[in-house]
Amino acid sequence: MACMALPSDWHAYRITAVELARLGGEAALSYRGERVVERKRDQSPVTEADRAVQDLIVRALRNRHADHAVVLEEHPEGGADGATADYCWIVDPIDGTRNFARGLRLFATSVALMHRGSPVAGAIFDASSGDVFSAAAGGGAFVGERPLCLADRPIGPDTTIAFSSFRGHEVPAGVRRLFDEILFRNCGSACLHQAWVAAGLIDAQYSPDTKLWDVAAGTLIVAEAGGCVTDTRGRSRWPTAGGPHEQTYDIAVGTPTAHRLLMERVRSGA
Repeated sequence: MACMALPSDWHAYRITAVELARLGGEAALSYRGERVVERKRDQSPVTEADRAVQDLIVRALRNRHADHAVVLEEHPEGGADGATADYCWIVDPIDGTRNFARGLRLFATSVALMHRGSPVAGAIFDASSGDVFSAAAGGGAFVGERPLCLADRPIGPDTTIAFSSFRGHEVPAGVRRLFDEILFRNCGSACLHQAWVAAGLIDAQYSPDTKLWDVAAGTLIVAEAGGCVTDTRGRSRWPTAGGPHEQTYDIAVGTPTAHRLLMERVRSGA
């Protein structure tokens, strides 16, 4: 992937996102195994750590950019009004709370900045490895400070695609048949799936039901690494900070070849 000129502002915000994602992720590790204290409307769990880590990130963010809007997962109204803000931070303190609450080190902390509805900087802390994946719009994707450049691969016996649980969603017939042909995974964290696609650890992700905080950083990282980012019908679309707090986003990301396979199966139903 040929890197474009790096806007200095986006680079600076990428560094901020990296620092905040690492700050929150390392704090979350000290809480691992925290009990579930509440259930949201969709029955997904919330722990005391979710809120403590979110508060830690927001305090640090307010010290740097007090005039920016913030959209938060663990807030019923999503924090400040991101729909009208030029600059809006999107924070997911612990993506993979079910894993986290059971003591599994399979979760992520995601921090992203959107400018007028499009992601321009983002970072994901991978608790399983301690790595931080990040990107700046037009400036490439990184793990640590090592550039990521997605290597396309032909479909073969080791092709691996991450899927959501599909609970409450019908699995398209073509996608269901694909389960017989490729390896499929679900680590319980949409953010991690996207980071791993960008790093070449898996080949694609298909998720019909994500939230803004699940994808704001990860889709930018995949795109800047040279991957494909669309909705599940193959239409190019970035999430935006507008709309209801609980708005869902269906996404498909991957290497060009794996993404093309997904879209062919979705469209053909075979």
